[in-house]
Amino acid sequence: MKVLHDWDEISIRVDRSRRRGISLLLYCIANKFPFLKGYAFVMKNTLKIEKEKITYMETLIKLDLIAGITPIFGIRDEVRDRHRERIDELERIYNVDIRRHIHIGEPPDPNRKRLWEPPLAKDVGWSFEDDYIRARAPLGKNEIPLFHVDYPYNIRYYIDFIYKETKENTQK
Repeated sequence: MKVLHDWDEISIRVDRSRRRGISLLLYCIANKFPFLKGYAFVMKNTLKIEKEKITYMETLIKLDLIAGITPIFGIRDEVRDRHRERIDELERIYNVDIRRHIHIGEPPDPNRKRLWEPPLAKDVGWSFEDDYIRARAPLGKNEIPLFHVDYPYNIRYYIDFIYKETKENTQK
């Protein structure tokens, strides 16, 4: 199979950039000042960004399945409540393991707890994504690598990780 990849322009289209910029700005402001989410214009634009994350989740599922990876998703209650229909649909279509993800305490609390229901059989490499990006310590033997659905800008690092892991496994 061959695939063509076409690159026509240096810049992103101005109208798309402006709309996305407004949505990102409103998303940031509304997360800082939650009362703004009550306004329809703000809600419409923040929902665009959230829908991008759902689309990215589906992209990760497909990428994992292509690479022979068993994906496990931990989703916090407020995310699942807001996007239950689409998340349930992804779970059903792809038969993917989606678990409840709980935070007890929030950053910058270094002692905060992050749990999965049902619990995972191995430890979670909570800082793995950041460490991998910064080329720090490798994953521990009893750890599962963790990449965030809500950081779609890190997809290149995840693809790099999958590439290295699958290439190493095929060379053994």
